[in-house]
Amino acid sequence: MKFKIFIVISMLLGLFGSAYGCFDIFLFQNKGSMVYPKNVIAVETFGEYSYNSITVPNNDGFLADERIFYGISDRLSVQVGFGSAEKPRDDFAFDEISTSGTFNIIKHKTNGYTLDGILACRGNLADNSVALEISAPSIFRGNKSVFVAHPVLELLQQNKFNAVVGAHAGLFRIFDNGTVLGIGAEYHSGQSGPFFSKRIVDGEAATSIFFGAMLGKNLFIQNELAKGLANSRDFGFAITLKGVFKLRK
Repeated sequence: MKFKIFIVISMLLGLFGSAYGCFDIFLFQNKGSMVYPKNVIAVETFGEYSYNSITVPNNDGFLADERIFYGISDRLSVQVGFGSAEKPRDDFAFDEISTSGTFNIIKHKTNGYTLDGILACRGNLADNSVALEISAPSIFRGNKSVFVAHPVLELLQQNKFNAVVGAHAGLFRIFDNGTVLGIGAEYHSGQSGPFFSKRIVDGEAATSIFFGAMLGKNLFIQNELAKGLANSRDFGFAITLKGVFKLRK
């Protein structure tokens, strides 16, 4: 009962004090890095809705994405995806493709600390823009807790070259039943490349709250409530469904 009350209170707080950015909190259950386990494939459906201005409902935005992750080795995993870039809520078109690779650089023998390198690329077929993202998440693990510090550099190419430096961080609690709760904060970063310049919060600063849980053996659900802070959008929420399968031992 106390645990259920804690979840309800956390979600209510998220409505008033959180903001957007999307950690892949499924991976925090594994005592490793942001690399997917070897020979594991994950198929993900992702969608988010943003209230860009509460006083102007017609400015609401929506985006969706399909992604596939695969663990090539103990230190390397890759991702490919396609989806609909952020548009007005009544519009939808598959016009973005993405790919990324995550490599584990440092892994402490007790799994108390890991450092990864992530290289991601996004291409928008509608406006011919290309974004390259380079980031290096550090993960610190306690007994039941995870802290993430994730600096990000995005290189944009459309009409002219532009470089954007951002960062995000989060603190998460891991429960034995496959549940993950956490809070996060960001600055010029959407917390899940390669979309951070076009996410629910595309301004300067935001905070966020996360809730995820295993639904059976192979399905994971992740929810996020969002609130923009300085020069950001008003509210937003996102949901992710992820099917995870071990291809072979």
